[in-house]
Amino acid sequence: MTKEDLAIFGGPKAIARPHPHFQWPPESKARIDAVVRYMKDPADNAKGYPAIVEKFERKFADYHGTKYALGMNAGTSSLLSAFFAVGLGPGDEIIAPTMTFIATATPIIRLNATPVFCDCEPDTGNIDPKDIKKKITERTKAIVVTHLGGHPCEMDTITEIARENDLYLIEDCSHAHGSTYRGRKVGTFGDIGCFSLGRKILYSGEAGILITNDQKLFEKSLLISDFGSRLEHELESPDTLRYATTGFGFKNRMNPLSAAILDHEFDMLDTYIELRRDKLDYLSQSIEGLPGLAPPVTRAGSTRGGYFSYRPFYRSEELKGLKQEVFLRILHAEGMEVRRNYNPPLHSLPLFMDLSKSGETSLPVSDAFYNGTLSLPTFTMESREIIDDYVRTFRKVCEYFAFSSEKAVGLDELPIL
Repeated sequence: MTKEDLAIFGGPKAIARPHPHFQWPPESKARIDAVVRYMKDPADNAKGYPAIVEKFERKFADYHGTKYALGMNAGTSSLLSAFFAVGLGPGDEIIAPTMTFIATATPIIRLNATPVFCDCEPDTGNIDPKDIKKKITERTKAIVVTHLGGHPCEMDTITEIARENDLYLIEDCSHAHGSTYRGRKVGTFGDIGCFSLGRKILYSGEAGILITNDQKLFEKSLLISDFGSRLEHELESPDTLRYATTGFGFKNRMNPLSAAILDHEFDMLDTYIELRRDKLDYLSQSIEGLPGLAPPVTRAGSTRGGYFSYRPFYRSEELKGLKQEVFLRILHAEGMEVRRNYNPPLHSLPLFMDLSKSGETSLPVSDAFYNGTLSLPTFTMESREIIDDYVRTFRKVCEYFAFSSEKAVGLDELPIL
């Protein structure tokens, strides 16, 4: 094989099929029917809010074995409610992962508290418990963790740290619906578990939900997400009941149309998880041993559940130092849908860098994880033939640069497409 066999230099594309190669959510007449049923009968429950919202919340709580579930308009709102419920405010610090989506930390700023970012584990990208211990101060009030890419954090160690230091623990499970750690579902280890229900494996268009076993935390979360009839019926503590009419001025409750979609989609959750795991495990097995690539790690005792995002490691040193951006352009020319890891570490973003007490400005393991991983579609309903196309494309490009006598190309050598 010569350089001219690569598509970017005029050779045939490895993947001829049109884009997109991945669709989520899958087409579903039943999902449309669920919305139509609600529109024909938009009934309220005895407490005065949509019965379909209550039905989905109960399903979600029962699935996790928790007492309470509270549906909201977005996963970001569920995190804001959780941080508010544990009393986060000015002067407080909360230890947070830098490898996560911005919404894990932006609600902290909204409450005038300070996120203190931790480095990650090199294999999973999850928050490093050793760094959590180093970052605890007298101002630390809570820890928030993200189960990145659906892989559970080391919850035994983290819950012990929280307990020993009398800290609240909040789980951001937005990537990890149905993921388990030592046989137990994520979201049930901390004081509150938060989930996004937008374009995740549980699809609703846009929504979020939190779960907890703590009545006091549930009631405080309710105060910042709703007002009126639901509060008047569900608040019991004198400290919260006095605000039942007004709440605290927010309206972050779940749209009943989202609940109608979710009520249907929830019944498919475990099926979707198994389909996605089957496809992505097959992809991992197929790229194992290819020069320049390594599949994501799933540790013993953990399952990825929703498996949001498939992020293999890129090893440029095995491909004559071929830079990641050059590698990606070559793969794009071959017809592949692939990009770099799309969530930069939060400590590198201007919003957090501009905060006077935003924590570390350099977290080397997280920087290396971000710069050394790719992002591929989370194939679920797609055929294995598409995955075979991707594996064949990786093999074509990786083996050329690993074994060819030619040097690796640079950006200046690539044609303008």
